[in-house]
Amino acid sequence: MKISIVVPTFCEESNLRAHYLACMHELEELNKRYSQYNEYEYLVIDNCSNDSTVDVALILRDSDPNIRIFVNDQNYGPIWSPFCGLLNAKGDAVLLIAADLQEPADLLIPFIHALELGYEAAIGCKKNTQENKLMWYLRGAYYWVLKKIGLVKLPMRYSGFGLYSRKLLEVFRTVHITEPSLRVLLPTCTSKIKAIPYEHQTRLHGTTSYSLYDYIREALKTIVRNSNRFPTYAGKLSLFLALFSFISVPLAIAIKILAWSSMAPGIATLIVLMLLNSSVILGFLALIMDRQNQMLSRLEPASIHVHQSMIYE
Repeated sequence: MKISIVVPTFCEESNLRAHYLACMHELEELNKRYSQYNEYEYLVIDNCSNDSTVDVALILRDSDPNIRIFVNDQNYGPIWSPFCGLLNAKGDAVLLIAADLQEPADLLIPFIHALELGYEAAIGCKKNTQENKLMWYLRGAYYWVLKKIGLVKLPMRYSGFGLYSRKLLEVFRTVHITEPSLRVLLPTCTSKIKAIPYEHQTRLHGTTSYSLYDYIREALKTIVRNSNRFPTYAGKLSLFLALFSFISVPLAIAIKILAWSSMAPGIATLIVLMLLNSSVILGFLALIMDRQNQMLSRLEPASIHVHQSMIYE
């Protein structure tokens, strides 16, 4: 049986060699426990790096013919490039692991053990991090929101790191969506998922290519893709405000009578009108969002093709 190690890279010249050696060490340990996995490939899919990442990969390939290198002709972002790497892998089990050394390669054996037990995917979920604690808590709040409004139950603190069976990858191949985010795609394709916690390490070399804007954009996209409950919430809030505004009319009249001199003229009327106006706006907004969801559900997803400028196999 064959294991594929898919390594998405973007400007990882300082990390790639150490990452390769760590993965080779884990493959040696794996062969001692699961001798049936006697073949491997190390697949580097580079997202059009502007440093010497590809040169480092080519040097490694000179000493290891099991290394395959795909170089994208442009930067396709952090979703499509790794997904393309998964679909190009030839192994019976495929490990997706970033080259930044923040995801531990020593989870390979626990991942394989989960697949041997019948799971179709074994994924790494962060239990702690050595990086910015503020970002850690913000991500926690983000996952909590996804859990409350999501159509499917998404894995908590999961970003794609994991081992996937060949059967599951063939299912991925048949799915046609605009952005194949594994966070959303995985739970919609299978329920046989084993989550294994790990500690997210500090990046030792280089810097992340993700900016705050990229994080916010990806978070909003995931929320929109995974929920159609916003119209429901807006409709409920609109109904609540409308009822509250009608109830507040006699209350405002009573307060005005009891405190005639202390309340300025028109304040009670202004409050009631503001509540009514808000309820009407939210009601129409709920209708518009619901209609938009119906339209989007009928649209065919746009097809994006990831092209390579160079392939070394």
